[in-house]
Amino acid sequence: MSAPTAGPRCPKCRRPIAAWRLEHCVYCGETFPAELKQGFAEPDGLKWVERPALPKDLSKKLELMKVVPIEARRKSRSLVTIVGLLSLPIFAAIFYLLYTMVRRLSPGTSILVLLAGAGFVAYLAWIFARARK
Repeated sequence: MSAPTAGPRCPKCRRPIAAWRLEHCVYCGETFPAELKQGFAEPDGLKWVERPALPKDLSKKLELMKVVPIEARRKSRSLVTIVGLLSLPIFAAIFYLLYTMVRRLSPGTSILVLLAGAGFVAYLAWIFARARK
């Protein structure tokens, strides 16, 4: 068993106070009476700790970081462009070959294959054009 904690407890749920500076319990939401924290010292974790000073060059760099915006590196879109330029003629050739094969079997259906292929290639061109922007 753990040792009992020294400090005030919530009057409703009987848990130790987790957030000293709040006026309510973080577990159940009960508002603390004004005299609940009286007689108890503030926890050591909330007391001010004196930190060592930063070196001059580092503090100057931190001040510059507040003032000068850091621009993010832009991603290279050349890969998207290359993939787009290569895929358009490849898909156009695939749909043309499919059109010539289907035309021998069913001339009426071959027009649908040609229209579907043209629509698909146009859609790919539109997608890659949007990705370049």
